[in-house]
Amino acid sequence: MDTTRRPRPDDRPQRPTAAAFFDVEGTLLAAPDLAGATGPLGRLWHPPVLAALHGHAALGHLVVLVSPASAAALEPVVQHLAPDAVLCSRPRAPMIGQGKGYAARALLREHAILAARCYAYADEAADLPLLAEVGHPVVVGDDPVLLRHARRGNWRRLPAADPRPR
Repeated sequence: MDTTRRPRPDDRPQRPTAAAFFDVEGTLLAAPDLAGATGPLGRLWHPPVLAALHGHAALGHLVVLVSPASAAALEPVVQHLAPDAVLCSRPRAPMIGQGKGYAARALLREHAILAARCYAYADEAADLPLLAEVGHPVVVGDDPVLLRHARRGNWRRLPAADPRPR
């Protein structure tokens, strides 16, 4: 688990009481992987998810990016958003499937944050372990497996990202 923290202004609490996890590829960015994210990032942001990220940051929540990409590949996104933490793949430790759930749980334990107060935004069935770790999962898009879980659990939904550049 690779973590990157941004400095907090003095008026924000030192210890966050909630966290918001954002799957990067296909959720926060319209690109399905960072290799396809060429050119300026501004054209690839998924506006409703980006607005949610900024909203959580304004509330003082721990903002966490989650991606199967490496820290180096995520650097442009990290530079632009300055998240509190980044959960990404390392050699022999891919950040996929259940690994996302384990990493989220470990981060919450490290920060003594109750999972019931946390949020996660994701777009595909492989992200179900991440969504299952939090009290407020948000399905982005129309993955049929996630939509079934969303209906059963009364989870929030956001529209799919438009993969075409604006």
